[in-house]
Amino acid sequence: MTATAELAERYDVRLHTHLAEDHDEDIYCLETYGCRPVEYFEDCGWVSDRTWVAHCIYPNDAELRRLAAAGVGVAHCPSSNMLIGGGTARVREMRDLGLPVGIGCDGSASTDHASLWMETRNALLLGRYRGGPAAMTARDALDIATRGSARCLGRADELGHLRPGACADLVVWDLHEVALAGALTDPVEAWLRCGPARAWMTVVGGRVLVDASEPVLPGLADALRTHARVARRLQTTD
Repeated sequence: MTATAELAERYDVRLHTHLAEDHDEDIYCLETYGCRPVEYFEDCGWVSDRTWVAHCIYPNDAELRRLAAAGVGVAHCPSSNMLIGGGTARVREMRDLGLPVGIGCDGSASTDHASLWMETRNALLLGRYRGGPAAMTARDALDIATRGSARCLGRADELGHLRPGACADLVVWDLHEVALAGALTDPVEAWLRCGPARAWMTVVGGRVLVDASEPVLPGLADALRTHARVARRLQTTD
């Protein structure tokens, strides 16, 4: 880990790992290194503004302040947290301290849908579950998913916002769906409270990837058939 941090410094690239995800980490680090996970993280040279970590559920108050002072980013992974049942990040406290907090979308080991909309909605729900209805608004969750995630990646200048000079990334949601019928006064709140689960159009780097809620990808039908065949083989028991 120390050599990796030195390499990242030399080439000016970012560092990513999981941190303070489980109480077992505390036990292992104390028994093996004589310190807590965040202390070991510091000793290895990873506590810097080029680092972003996933989960970060169990740092104590002093550790959170040190991570915030160094500019370490946190990828909040709400669906994974709930499926595993191991706790969840103190997102409001992190943001109050100035930590960059973004949204993480785990793989199929702990969340199968791979939907950042669902992760953002679950961030809203978990935030309110932890701290009450005033602890997290839809706009807070949207800010985490967009500008917060961009800060974690060190790309706040070109991602997470719509203005000249930014990357041509855009997601369009259809407000005419039944799920959003009557969402007139605050469509942002409705976007996370009511749906929709599928984007109407997605543009990444100026390229349309989803149109009329369908992926615009060559060979998609063949890829889905291959995927179904592999999934069937993996899920068939003897």
